Amino acid sequence: MDQLDRIAADVLGITLRPAQRRALDALTGHGDTLAVLPTGSGKSAIYQVGGLALGGLTVVVSPLIALQRDQLRSMTERGKVRAVMLNSSQHHADRVAALGELRGGRADFVMLGPEQLANAETMAAIAGSPRPVTLVAVDEAHLVSEWGHDFRPEYLRLADVVEAAGRPPILALTATAAPPVQADITRQLRMRDPRVIVSDFDRPTISLAVRRARRDKPEDQALDDRTVEVVLAHDGPALVYALSHARCESLAKRLRLDAYRAEAYHAGLPAAKRGEVQDAFFAGRLDVVVATSAFGMGIDKPDVRTVVHAGVPGSLDEYYQEIGRAGRDGEPASAVLVYDPRTVRIPRLLAARSRMGDAAVHSVIDAIEAARGRITVASLAETAHVGRAAVARVVDELLELGLVRPDGNDAILAAPMGDAFRQVTAAGNRRQSILRSRIEAARGYAESVHCRRAELLGYFGEHYDPPCGSCDNDDNAAARASHEISVQKGRVVHKLWGPGTILSQDDHELVIAFDSVGYRHLTAAALTNGLLTVDQPT
Repeated sequence: MDQLDRIAADVLGITLRPAQRRALDALTGHGDTLAVLPTGSGKSAIYQVGGLALGGLTVVVSPLIALQRDQLRSMTERGKVRAVMLNSSQHHADRVAALGELRGGRADFVMLGPEQLANAETMAAIAGSPRPVTLVAVDEAHLVSEWGHDFRPEYLRLADVVEAAGRPPILALTATAAPPVQADITRQLRMRDPRVIVSDFDRPTISLAVRRARRDKPEDQALDDRTVEVVLAHDGPALVYALSHARCESLAKRLRLDAYRAEAYHAGLPAAKRGEVQDAFFAGRLDVVVATSAFGMGIDKPDVRTVVHAGVPGSLDEYYQEIGRAGRDGEPASAVLVYDPRTVRIPRLLAARSRMGDAAVHSVIDAIEAARGRITVASLAETAHVGRAAVARVVDELLELGLVRPDGNDAILAAPMGDAFRQVTAAGNRRQSILRSRIEAARGYAESVHCRRAELLGYFGEHYDPPCGSCDNDDNAAARASHEISVQKGRVVHKLWGPGTILSQDDHELVIAFDSVGYRHLTAAALTNGLLTVDQPT
């Protein structure tokens, strides 16, 4: 038994799976590693075993406080690992104790919320620890990518934190990363010659289907009616994902009328209520939870039999991660998307809200130039007369562009802005184009007549020979007749949109992720009519 297996068995009480082992071999034998492993495959064990093998202090950045608590408990329950947690929810005494453990060199792991990356006290305690930082692990690493769902600007500080810690190896972990997301993660984290470990994306025990809502009814009623029909027709326990708080409440109420034990879960509910719903679902006291995407990251209930989406989600990355919460016990499960073209506008509206207004960008840049030195986000908001959230987004964009430098505790060091407005606006427009393209890719999946498994896996750059025999389209003889697929992977160049990567191809259609405009569906003729040319490697 080698060191990695011994640590896994003796310290954590587990046996390493093949994908975990491949990622650990890459990390300990090479360095920077991106591991893209399906939900439920034990990603946390990789940084736990890897951190202990490398020695020193492992810094783990994780986005959810509940997930941090779960990981902290699992690491320390055997009494062989010393770990502390630092996040914005802690009581003062708990924070002081955790900082003391760090400064005293009595911690093997520190779990950080992303907001701590800008906290000078936290960073000073890590830098001042007598144990050097030997690994930085980034959980849910797709959050660093503008191509991934739920992009978090605060994650953009990670690369600077790694450099300040002496540039230890980076381990990035995620369950959903299409090729453009993988490339963006490694770029944003400034990973050096990274090894990318990608496990099989297919979940063969989950059947895939799309059910259309009736167009002769009002939109809300049509979506609710069809969603309830789907839940009634499938086994529970079930998770239903809706696009708004109101839809969650409406559907939960409808399902209770049908004698289901159903509750809504969304960010508009008090934290205590959300905790009650989650606990009741885990304990089997609820049949159905109707939730927004706020529910699920880090959730591990093995016996979920059905996942239903009431409306097209904002991306296939999001969809894949959410359907992956079904059937983790290895038994058959179902994923059904209820589709009404009228609801596609909702994720489009949410994407549009993320756009930074020109006036706000101008005001913030003017305030930074007037400061001529160090200034905090709070001071910028007051000086520029712009909301703090909007200021933070502009500052994050400026940080990514290298036009300002971080200076701890939400402060930045100003520098000459030059054509900052043009650069920020161009970056914002590009991000909007990518957001819209992700929505259109999800809509394309909903409307596809081809094997859904081949379509979904193709989005992630994985070839699948259809038919799968467990999706609604494979019951259609016409669909089976058009299943001749010859995937030509590689880089291409479009006359207008520039370089991109072919993700999937059949006799009729190409799905390409373009660097400049995101995901696009093109006819296969684009490869022969001069619109696309193969990008020859240099």
